[in-house]
Amino acid sequence: MNLGKLDEKCPKCGCKDKTLKRDIESENYAHAKTGALLCSECGYVFKKREDKENKE
Repeated sequence: MNLGKLDEKCPKCGCKDKTLKRDIESENYAHAKTGALLCSECGYVFKKREDKENKE
C-alpha cells in the first residue's frame, strides 16, 4: 500500500481519518488481505484491493 495515502485529505470532505478494511482468512484468523482504504467520515474509497490485483 502507498503510505502517502494515509496522510492525504479526503477530496470529498477534507477529513484525514481513514479506515482500513481487511479480509480475514477463514482458515487462519491471524492472516488477512488488505481490502480497502476508506475515509472514516464520508466513505470515499482511496484504494481497493482490486486496484492492486489489476496491476499484477
